[in-house]
Amino acid sequence: MKLKRIDLIFLVLLIVITIISIDFILNKSHRDVIEDISKYPQFQNLASGLIITFFVCLIGNVLPIPTPYTFVVCYSSLPFLQMNPFIPIVVAFIASLGCVIGEMGGYIVGRGASAFISEERTQNLNKYQLFLIDHPKTAPILIYIFAATPLNDDFITIPLGIIKYSFAKTVFWCWLGKLSLMLIFAYNLFSICSLLGGENWILSIISLYLILILMYLLVKIDFIELFKKTFKKRK
Repeated sequence: MKLKRIDLIFLVLLIVITIISIDFILNKSHRDVIEDISKYPQFQNLASGLIITFFVCLIGNVLPIPTPYTFVVCYSSLPFLQMNPFIPIVVAFIASLGCVIGEMGGYIVGRGASAFISEERTQNLNKYQLFLIDHPKTAPILIYIFAATPLNDDFITIPLGIIKYSFAKTVFWCWLGKLSLMLIFAYNLFSICSLLGGENWILSIISLYLILILMYLLVKIDFIELFKKTFKKRK
């Protein structure tokens, strides 16, 4: 059976994480690299931490595959969390700006270069495009949901660009969703940062597996069908 692109990407990432896990088991010095990253000098300085956070979030959102870039928000915020409760808001704000600038690449692709999207990807995106045409009022909800979760935002931003949905509205709702997500990590709600490179390296590796599996499931789920069923129930 021929593997789809997303299945192949998932398999490669799974193999990479497994290789890293084996390396950490065999090399203690390598394990130390991911423990207490927030104590590194670069993250002890707020200015350098914010710069790193901005560019990591930007690059993480430019990439066409789901990327666990949110770890950097924890490292930038944790050293100052007890010092000033407002600093995590600044960290989350800067992170959300990097995210939304990166995500707008998807909108621009949809607006001006849809002809270059692969046939397989076009078929998936067409579902969202047709749904948005039929239900334009759901666009803000969809943008926010995709932005506030590990879902690949290109699935919504590219169709929005194709149907020439308001750029300003797209930016606003995407930024609001990203800001909500970044605040969770900046304030370490539910102790979420302990899963992304804390004192226990084993927990960090397990969380990488869980994040990868979650991202895969979220990409594989047909959210358009879920929305259609929701609308049918309301009628």
